Amino acid sequence: MNTAGKHSPDTDIYRGPGVFRRILWLFPLCVLMGISFQRSVAQKSRDTILKVAATQFPVSGDIVQNAKYIKQFIRDAAARDADIIQFPEAALSGYPPADMPSFVNYDWDLLRAETNEIMSLAKETGIWVVLGSAHYLSEKEKPLNCVYLISNEGKIVDRYDKSMLTDGDLNHFTAGNHTVAAEIKGFKLGFLICYDSCFPEMYNIYRHKGVTIMFHSFYNARHKTKSILDEIIPAEIRVRASDNLMWVIASNSSADYSSWPTCIARPDGSLESLRRGIPGILYREFPDRQLTDNFASWTHNNKKMAMPAAEVYHNGTPSKHPRAVNTRSLP
Repeated sequence: MNTAGKHSPDTDIYRGPGVFRRILWLFPLCVLMGISFQRSVAQKSRDTILKVAATQFPVSGDIVQNAKYIKQFIRDAAARDADIIQFPEAALSGYPPADMPSFVNYDWDLLRAETNEIMSLAKETGIWVVLGSAHYLSEKEKPLNCVYLISNEGKIVDRYDKSMLTDGDLNHFTAGNHTVAAEIKGFKLGFLICYDSCFPEMYNIYRHKGVTIMFHSFYNARHKTKSILDEIIPAEIRVRASDNLMWVIASNSSADYSSWPTCIARPDGSLESLRRGIPGILYREFPDRQLTDNFASWTHNNKKMAMPAAEVYHNGTPSKHPRAVNTRSLP
């Protein structure tokens, strides 16, 4: 029989329907493998990127209202894949005397209950929380002005207590006397509060610890009008950043009148800010290799300041109470 012009099933040209079925079966497998690879690359990228969120809202003496802002911002930041979120000084507790006359008859039980809820939310959302608050010591001692470092597992892993107290602070708080450094995703983080910014030695001690990202929580709000704080604090933030080759994440209350908005300073001294007086979140990812709009990023001051052996890193008398020494306890 003449088979010229016909294809045999055994030739290289004709493969039959079975081959096409196999090809169609392999196609989705290849797609799935590609998706899996992309997800693996994306996850590896996420594992090396630290996304921070810095907040502002009108901090008040109402613990429940403060907690509502804090919880909502935690959810919002987690939805944006942030790794850590920072709140202003006294964000949960309120700040005397601006928000309440003093801590006399203060509802510490309510503060503890709301702190527990925030810790549970941190675990639920998988985000670290830098929570400005107050820490109870005893009936005979004034509380600590602090930030709690709450892990993404919902635990207080450390607490920084404001060390440099203003004259007004000394009427309401006990001074802290230690630093707190933590490492997340390979980035060394430090923690300070408000008036600490006025003292270069407070940044220098962290620089010697290898800190490159400083979470500095402030309360510069509820003033009657503009003051020197409007100028000096943003300037200090930029100088501390550039003099210590650090990024400074600086949150502030947005209550009227707020001296300046939440901002982030880079080691080159450039500054990015939220709008003054409006609750919100400012995000930044690290490593941060961003260039400014007007000039290429640059840094200076590669020579560390010395650390004098007799330097005192607090203003006021620190407490030896067990609740002061235990930096993982609840308020």
